[in-house]
Amino acid sequence: MAGEQQPSQSSARLPTDQHIPILLSFISAFVDVICYLGLFRTFTAFITGTLIILAAETIHPDGVWLMKAVVVAAFIASLFLWVLLFRRLARWRYLPALALGTEAVLLAAFAISGEVLSPLAGADSPATILVALTAVFAMSLQNVAMAQIFHQHVPTTVMTGNFTRFTISVIDIFRPGRFDVRKDEAAVFKTRAQLRHYLFVLLAFTAGGVVGAAGFFAAGFPVLAFPAMILCLLALLLWRRQHTATILPQNQE
Repeated sequence: MAGEQQPSQSSARLPTDQHIPILLSFISAFVDVICYLGLFRTFTAFITGTLIILAAETIHPDGVWLMKAVVVAAFIASLFLWVLLFRRLARWRYLPALALGTEAVLLAAFAISGEVLSPLAGADSPATILVALTAVFAMSLQNVAMAQIFHQHVPTTVMTGNFTRFTISVIDIFRPGRFDVRKDEAAVFKTRAQLRHYLFVLLAFTAGGVVGAAGFFAAGFPVLAFPAMILCLLALLLWRRQHTATILPQNQE
């Protein structure tokens, strides 16, 4: 019996599947606002924004089309890279920790290259493109990891879908006659849990944007050390969870 209680006590201190989208939403907004402020209005997590700017450049050139084109192309290419790599390593139990640890390293590279190469001469300069590519690889990794490793359908890099699901959950809860609590207690509980989860994701994303902007104006690119440390801690906790799950069956034998 004592052996059965130990996993629950340790797992309570470890990240759950619900925590991961919340933390990654904070990080994606944090990174993207720095990309927007420091890399000439470039988005690397919300790649749709960069694609829109690139489309506008074809009609009204503003001297940033080359960088936007490289970012979009690199994002697509890196998606292929991460998908193939993660599928090859799909059976390795430490893959979630490896993915987040790799993202942390890429964000550290983003911070270092941005600081060393500053001031950046222009949007299409080789230095600016190099700095942007480190962010692209980090954010494309996060997008693939959410779908391929964590199997989450909660977007962490764009909030349109989350706002939509949040609104639907609010309507489902407060619409008169939507649930008979006596008959649909499980449905009510599930909808409320979804509502809380989407609310936390939206708040985390908003907080990430605010904190990232404030940090960039105060410290510049080195402020990216903060999300990198969050990723390192999360990777360590995920590694511990998998390591504990492997050791416990052996101890029970």
